[in-house]
Amino acid sequence: MKRLRRQKTCEVTYDPITGQDRILELTQEESVLSDQGSVDSESLSRKYFRNCGCDGPVGGQCNKCGAISCTSCHGRCHRCKKPICLEHSHFLQVQGKDAIRFCHRHYIMQCWKNAILFCLLLVGRFFLSLMVEEENDE
Repeated sequence: MKRLRRQKTCEVTYDPITGQDRILELTQEESVLSDQGSVDSESLSRKYFRNCGCDGPVGGQCNKCGAISCTSCHGRCHRCKKPICLEHSHFLQVQGKDAIRFCHRHYIMQCWKNAILFCLLLVGRFFLSLMVEEENDE
């Protein structure tokens, strides 16, 4: 069989950890002339799994570790908008809303902010209860 045409398409992304291109999808097509005189085509398509384990379309690359995630697993920090994978995401549940995704740095900052607000609320309630008791005593 004589080869008439070969075509290879490769979808890659740059991996900052290794400094090389990383293959996401590879497609090869080959057209050959058979012994009977017909033109036969063969194609091969390979999808490489993402670091998240899914094979969906690429969502992005984690800012922290360089992992490539699919669109459903990939996200961005609510504060700094840097891309992060599921492994490096921290979620805070807000009552009545969806969970909010944070990077580690902003998750810690948000936890401290929530703790300080809670303490201020308790101190405010304490002083308010003292003023109410004083008014009731008079």
